[in-house]
Amino acid sequence: MTERVAIIDLGSNSARLIVMNIYHNGAYNLVYNQKESVRLSEGMSETGVLSRDAMWRAIGTLKVFAHMCELIKVDKILAVATAAVRNAKNGREFVHLVQQNTGIPLRAISGEEEAHLGYMGIINTIDFDDALLFDLGGGSTEVTLVRDRQPVEMFSIPFGAVNLTEKFGAQDKISESQLTSMRDYIGSKLERLPWLKRLNIPIVGVGGTARNIAKMDQKNKNYPFPKVHNYRFGLMAFDELWRSLVKTNLSQRRKCPGLSSERADIIIAGTTIVKSLIEVSQATNIVVSGCGVREGMFLEYYLKRQEQPEIIPDILMHSTRNMLLFYKGNETHAEHVAKLAETMFDKWQPILRLSNRDRRLLRVAALLHDIGITINYYDHARHSAYLVENARLFGLTHREQMLIAVVAGWHNGPASKYVRNRIYSEFLDQHNWQTARKLALLLSLAESLETTELGLVKDVEPSIMGSQAVLTLLTNDPVSIERQAAAHHRKWFKKDLGFELIIQ
Repeated sequence: MTERVAIIDLGSNSARLIVMNIYHNGAYNLVYNQKESVRLSEGMSETGVLSRDAMWRAIGTLKVFAHMCELIKVDKILAVATAAVRNAKNGREFVHLVQQNTGIPLRAISGEEEAHLGYMGIINTIDFDDALLFDLGGGSTEVTLVRDRQPVEMFSIPFGAVNLTEKFGAQDKISESQLTSMRDYIGSKLERLPWLKRLNIPIVGVGGTARNIAKMDQKNKNYPFPKVHNYRFGLMAFDELWRSLVKTNLSQRRKCPGLSSERADIIIAGTTIVKSLIEVSQATNIVVSGCGVREGMFLEYYLKRQEQPEIIPDILMHSTRNMLLFYKGNETHAEHVAKLAETMFDKWQPILRLSNRDRRLLRVAALLHDIGITINYYDHARHSAYLVENARLFGLTHREQMLIAVVAGWHNGPASKYVRNRIYSEFLDQHNWQTARKLALLLSLAESLETTELGLVKDVEPSIMGSQAVLTLLTNDPVSIERQAAAHHRKWFKKDLGFELIIQ
């Protein structure tokens, strides 16, 4: 039985709906995503109330969302409103109007709750121990200091890209004096948070401004992969971007590669907030998260249902297992192949000369090497590579994900078409290709020893004797098919590792 959960996030600038499926085996995935610009907080900085036009604009969007939820037949709707609604004097009236007109059980959440949900979305999808998180919305900016993956400080700053733009008239060309006033104003608010100062850790951003910063930087660098989640770049690149933006007018920004035209009028205020946070915290680099409040809401619901801790201990293995379950992979086979490959990795480490991190990448590739069978058994290694390349795997850099895709695609032997594939060759250097070949060799050997998927080779005892690498198979069966399949890789073994492979 599949459960369908709708998540609605009504912000000061935009409204978003996502629908997640939770399957009977515990796997989950995104099945629908819709975003609409509502500018709910428009004019609020002067009046302190939601305008009638803004309220009915938002209600019109939420009616569309409610209709989509009916069409998709969702089982549960989780809906929150953030800064604009919680700060408005008529926020309660608006929530009541939403319930009356759409049937959506909208709930205005506090700044602390918003920060916590953003933290949940980021910590469970990006691998770090210490970082400063910021969720930059239209009407507020939530900042969270994380140490050892735990939140130690949280604060909701009462300005975001929309209300700051209105306050300083930054919609079009901004003057030097306006920019100075804006920076002084932001600085005076951040000054009240002494724990923000001189942190010297990465700054991790979520929200439309953060995503647009990543997209603009990607366009500037001709980045070959459109994924923004876990996209990382340096402070000099951001500073150049900010300096070029503050010199432009609105029409010039609308043509800026990577910048959404509907965000062109508020991007000056948004990026200036980010610049101030970087300067105060003395951040080391910028990481952009594509996951935030919505993912936090879903994971809070899902993990509670699964009776799992709300902070996932190992996000890479959690997301890998989710992919394996979603594509209905043979779990027993995948686990056994991974175990055999890891044993070879450990015992042959003196001739492999690979890192502990490479061992983790090997495990992921081994667990997912057969998911391409979902598309077509023939040439399924190539399909597996494509699925891994585009999978929602968390805790990996973009380069690592490409490397794993190549390893999964080579689990029957290396193929030159992968080297010619532009996206792989853009990410992987010569050293990465050599690592991929070694990891794929171990995966291919392990897969060969599990050819019949009957678990006949219980375990292996790899060893090194002079110029020979010996692979002793522990089995109660002649395993002639498995031995023959493994023997096909002797030439590859000799070429890449320089040792004769003896199978006994």
